[in-house]
Amino acid sequence: MAKKILIVDDEPDFLTIFTKVLGHAGYTVGSAIKGKDAIDAYVQSLNNNDPFSLILLDVKMPDINGLEVLKVIRKEEQSRGIPDGAGVPIIVFTGYEDPQIDASFKRGRNDYMIKSRNNAELLKIIEDKLK
Repeated sequence: MAKKILIVDDEPDFLTIFTKVLGHAGYTVGSAIKGKDAIDAYVQSLNNNDPFSLILLDVKMPDINGLEVLKVIRKEEQSRGIPDGAGVPIIVFTGYEDPQIDASFKRGRNDYMIKSRNNAELLKIIEDKLK
């Protein structure tokens, strides 16, 4: 069974590229353009007993920023009895160096990356988190 990855980004071109790259690598990919849609998709996946294996989460989004989405996801996991550190791996990404990235560690992110990384690096980071 293919592992499911949720990509959350408000840039449609980025979503399209990453969806293709991850699909070619054998992953099942879901996407969300808004933070609220990402939260809804994650909660629905838990409710259906078919959770995402990993989330790629952009920091800068127009409705709910990625750090708030991260916080809500971790609270949802906590409310379901999922212990800290046992929830879905979340890789926060951004288009540039961002001082808020350090704050995301405190909110439960597992790793971060800059969007400009090449596809091989992205796949390596994902594979490392899914081991």
